[in-house]
Amino acid sequence: MMQLTTGMVFTAALQPIARLKIADMLSEGPLPVSRLAAETATNEDALYRVLRLLASVGVFAELPGKIFAITPMSQLMRSDAPGTIRDLIVWISNPFHFEVHAELGHSLKTGDPAVEKVYGQTGFEAIFSRPEVASDFNLAMTCFSRRIAPALLEAYDFSDIGTLMDVAGGHGAVLCEVLARYPKMKGILFDIPSVIEEANGHICALKMDERCQTMKGDCFDEIPSGADAYYMQHILHDWKDDRCLKILANCRRALEGRENGRLLIVDSVVPETSDPHPSKWLDIEMLLMPGGRERTRPEWEALFAKAGFEIARIVPLKAAESLIEVHIRG
Repeated sequence: MMQLTTGMVFTAALQPIARLKIADMLSEGPLPVSRLAAETATNEDALYRVLRLLASVGVFAELPGKIFAITPMSQLMRSDAPGTIRDLIVWISNPFHFEVHAELGHSLKTGDPAVEKVYGQTGFEAIFSRPEVASDFNLAMTCFSRRIAPALLEAYDFSDIGTLMDVAGGHGAVLCEVLARYPKMKGILFDIPSVIEEANGHICALKMDERCQTMKGDCFDEIPSGADAYYMQHILHDWKDDRCLKILANCRRALEGRENGRLLIVDSVVPETSDPHPSKWLDIEMLLMPGGRERTRPEWEALFAKAGFEIARIVPLKAAESLIEVHIRG
């Protein structure tokens, strides 16, 4: 119980250590805290006490003489390591989260997002009106995508899709990974104008600009037709059912008349047991921030049925999420 109660201390400790890239500094071998403090312009005693705490739970290894070494856990904090989650750590431990989560009691009483009490704005307004917070959020979402893409490509065969549209697909990280695996496929990245402006640079850097078209718009207003399949990753979980139904109605219109057209939804499917699962943490994030939710299979089925769709299959991924393949109901 005390480990749970003091969990915020560990989260707070991870924030500056990840930002300072201490794990990067230790990638070549153990270093004394005096050297780490000198190179990061931090207080040596304070840095030692924070690293000692993190070493106590395996994030680092403490050696005699106040020397610290990297461990398998802190390898994931390296900015340049395969499978890195550094950007996710920075986002989740951002003080923005502490301020919002401190008002969980408000959400518990009202069912409304705590972020609206704290900032007087919706979740996304609060994030994107603060450039530093928005930067951390965008990098974290790209990190999410890079971790999901290999699991997605291993689990699902995209070979019968000629054109794939990624709806609200951010910088296009997943879409470009799919296009790289399937050289005959064309892609369309659809998102709001400010995101598309940034995404164009990423797509060009990956040399995918000839095969990946970008389109600006709002998925609540209209989703363009012209794709064989519409991919949405971590989109529907942001919204309550009534908002999801608007997006799904636009998807249905875009798919009308498209033979073998489908939706590909990558989101969590919450276990209907008390077993631990990352979706249960993420569900609280949805409650406090955008006001959405993670859903069980019956909840997904009910949502899609209201929109005139049905689940064809759910494909588990080697990740916290699953791929839900959805077709227009016969």
